[in-house]
Amino acid sequence: MFDIKFHERASAIRDRIVEGELTQADSKYIEDEFAALVSERPFVFNVETTNHCNMTCVMCPRTTLMTRDKQWIEGATFEAVLDQIAPHSENDLEHFWEFVKGNYEITPDERSENAFYFYIVSRCLILHGYGEPLIDRNIVNRVQACTDRNIPTYFSCVPANLSVERAEKIMKAGLTVFKFSMDGLDDEQQKFVRGKRNNFQRSYETMIEVIKMRDEKGYKTLIVPTMIALANDSEAKDMHRRFMELWEDYDVFAYIKSQDNRWYFEDDETLENKSHYESQYCEFPWTSLSVMADGSAVPCTQDYDCEMSFGNTKEQSLEDIWNSDAYKAFRRWHITGEFPEGHKCVGRCDQKKLFQRLKRASS
Repeated sequence: MFDIKFHERASAIRDRIVEGELTQADSKYIEDEFAALVSERPFVFNVETTNHCNMTCVMCPRTTLMTRDKQWIEGATFEAVLDQIAPHSENDLEHFWEFVKGNYEITPDERSENAFYFYIVSRCLILHGYGEPLIDRNIVNRVQACTDRNIPTYFSCVPANLSVERAEKIMKAGLTVFKFSMDGLDDEQQKFVRGKRNNFQRSYETMIEVIKMRDEKGYKTLIVPTMIALANDSEAKDMHRRFMELWEDYDVFAYIKSQDNRWYFEDDETLENKSHYESQYCEFPWTSLSVMADGSAVPCTQDYDCEMSFGNTKEQSLEDIWNSDAYKAFRRWHITGEFPEGHKCVGRCDQKKLFQRLKRASS
């Protein structure tokens, strides 16, 4: 989840930034305005329950670049983080969704990454990071721990790791959203994208069985089959069309996910970044933080090696980390562009930055 109130309340100044009304000369003004709007209590975007994974995905930096130790988050650390999370109220969510519909013309029935982000991610704690949730031996208990605290949950998995029995246990524990990531319509393409342990036919058959089990037993879990658009040629577009047709007779939220962060892997240079934030800028410094498997608190999901850790949740509260001088300086860098040399946000991220918008308006 992320701070929906900040996103909404910052809309007026965001519009001025995007429209070029504010420049680098207004950096201090923007910093002060955002400081007044940012929540003192942080929102947690995701908790990485494990960074173990049995896949070798071509688009994931974990495959070749991640050097940190592989581990599962400690139970006590996970529970302590959950105890510091306050889910959004239904009233706040309804108000935010009205804002999204009115300002962005994105509706709940739109099948896109933007609709998924604003209507689903906004309310859920994500339980994945740079690992595969289904090989987390404690994932059922972790989902249950969230459910016991009324925290909605979602995680994305590779259905080659799925069984109907495991899926039922996870749904029974209260998982809100179950996302299945697919990358092709045959075994060859599936293995090309995610490695030799992946497959299509068995995965697809399992997913259909899981959907039928959910419906027969009355579980409320939203199932989300998705395919990443790794190319934009006619063959890829045809595959995307056929993928969507697979789900026409089922109650699911199927969509084609645009590959928006492509600094590590890009299969087709003609791909279009369809993220709503492509026309805006990264808001993660003000809207949420992420907790990694070792307890490190980082500003976004792209920090595969915890290079930008602002503290550890085993030793500090989320609130202390979020309100630290180091975090405030990080937010300032996003406004001024005065990042340390070689910083990940500048060198290894495709997301537009606020300072780039101001710089463009200044020139």
